[in-house]
Amino acid sequence: MHGICNYQGMNIKSIGLFGFLGLILLGCNGTNFQKILGPSNPYEQYSNFLNSSEFENAAIVRDWVNAGERAFDSPVEITLPYQEISHFEKNQPKAIYMEFEAKEGQIISAEVKQISTKDARFFLDLYEVSNSGRKNIQFAKDTSQLNFQVKNTGKYGVRIQPELFRGGVVELLVQQNPSLAFPIGGKNHRSIASFFGDPRDGGRRRHEGVDVFAPRGTPVIAVSSGRVNRVGNNNLGGKIINMSGGGYSYYYAHLDTQMVKTGQAVNIGDTLGTVGNTGNAISTPPHLHFGIYRSGRGAVDPFPFFEERRLSVVTTIGDSINLGKVVRVKVPTANLRSKPGTNAEIIQKLPNNTVATIQGKTNDWYRVLLPDGRVGYLFENLLAYELSAFGSLEEKEEFMIRENFADNNNFEASRLGENLEVIGEFQDSRLLITESGKYYWAF
Repeated sequence: MHGICNYQGMNIKSIGLFGFLGLILLGCNGTNFQKILGPSNPYEQYSNFLNSSEFENAAIVRDWVNAGERAFDSPVEITLPYQEISHFEKNQPKAIYMEFEAKEGQIISAEVKQISTKDARFFLDLYEVSNSGRKNIQFAKDTSQLNFQVKNTGKYGVRIQPELFRGGVVELLVQQNPSLAFPIGGKNHRSIASFFGDPRDGGRRRHEGVDVFAPRGTPVIAVSSGRVNRVGNNNLGGKIINMSGGGYSYYYAHLDTQMVKTGQAVNIGDTLGTVGNTGNAISTPPHLHFGIYRSGRGAVDPFPFFEERRLSVVTTIGDSINLGKVVRVKVPTANLRSKPGTNAEIIQKLPNNTVATIQGKTNDWYRVLLPDGRVGYLFENLLAYELSAFGSLEEKEEFMIRENFADNNNFEASRLGENLEVIGEFQDSRLLITESGKYYWAF
């Protein structure tokens, strides 16, 4: 079911099965499901419970399961860090699936912060995306938050879906965080002066690390807890220290002093030595050369392990006022974009009076759902939020209508017994509203 629909009119209490199902679901928790179905991904656990023989034929159950699968068909492209104020209609099953690029060394965190209600359970699942499909690699078990350290640079996705009959206004956060402490206290990734892959020796080799300049004698610290593998000296790096931790080997070079011993266990933040310019750095100002190596892979770019990105603009609860509204384009043409920003790819050019449903707000952009299920972003100033009629149809006119754009169940408009006003368009269809405020599509 896509686009504008009348699902919100469903009276759950009038349907015995839904009422019974609702009581069962609201009284259960993850522990109950685990006892019944055994340990598994919480989303799969819940889905298996809904698909048990007692409930599998309930339409609302099928809609919930289908919503989770259908979200993969319309991924929302985002750039990290990302924040959105969104709304999940309690009686209309919905899931959001967002895809983004991530680099080895970053910690990805995804979180749902409930605003209008506090008792909903949200399922968060993280996927690694490749040409062969999606692989579920992490999930939130008992909370509405997950964290994952990226081992392979590439595309990832996160699906967010509340349990049945739960929802409300929420804040969605998908962020990247550093996985290592910076090797020089008081500095961060912005202090890096020479980068991984920069040419060395006239282009005969590439830089296998990063350089950070600091006064001679500045303490150099352990970026993680681990063990010192080697304390030594060589022509290239001068006084060096190798330590390992978290599946990686960390290389410190051009040190002035070494303050640890081979085999010593260290904690994150412990002082290993001090900045110098030994080895082939003798003619340069004091600095630390820092490299990261992974077994079987060789040198790895350290920058993503340290990079911090913060939200430039924070969207607040005040931005939720139009969530769930049906809106229409008020300008001659509006660009539907793949991401929130004027530099993002244009998915489609929408003509005047095209309707969409607002699903989320991030900065000055709305994430919208078109009637055909396509998802994208529209700048807020391009939309009209109060849909005054610009045409009308008499109920006695002979034409066919349907409740939902994507349905094939047409019936004669005369059966409504009400006059209809035109409040929007999509492709060759018109969105109508009845005297009682219900939406229908005329084809």
